[in-house]
Amino acid sequence: MPDHIDPPRRLVLGLLGAGLIATPARASPTGRDSIAQPGAPSPQAFITRAFDMRTEAVRTGDQAYGAIVVKDGRIIGQAPSRVIVNTDPTAHAEMEAIRDTARRLGMSDLSGAVLYSSSHPCPMCEAAAYWAGISRMVHGHQASDAGAPSLCG
Repeated sequence: MPDHIDPPRRLVLGLLGAGLIATPARASPTGRDSIAQPGAPSPQAFITRAFDMRTEAVRTGDQAYGAIVVKDGRIIGQAPSRVIVNTDPTAHAEMEAIRDTARRLGMSDLSGAVLYSSSHPCPMCEAAAYWAGISRMVHGHQASDAGAPSLCG
């Protein structure tokens, strides 16, 4: 290891290299973790997928909410609500879909993406969408456009 790296950073880099510090999960370059895309991308197809995530939430015993994140006509993240199954009050479907997207992309900047959800996002989820750079929110069976997320909106 080069001498110019300070001792604390040298220790962390050494532990990472030895596999003693876990690194965050990243998207699989082989596509093992890929997301099935709708045959004909459209707002209705994306809302349908958000409701598929809602169905998955109910199937696993969680609250009936689902969400996906879309950019450039492709689903780049998705999740059902996991509040109950993860015993986590912040694991709303929208939060989980944002987390899934950030993990898959390896970045937290989701500028230009659209959040589709089975219901109108709560203030916590809207704030997360704002901080992630989500451009628009769409929700419900009618694919209602809720506009750009805002803080304290």
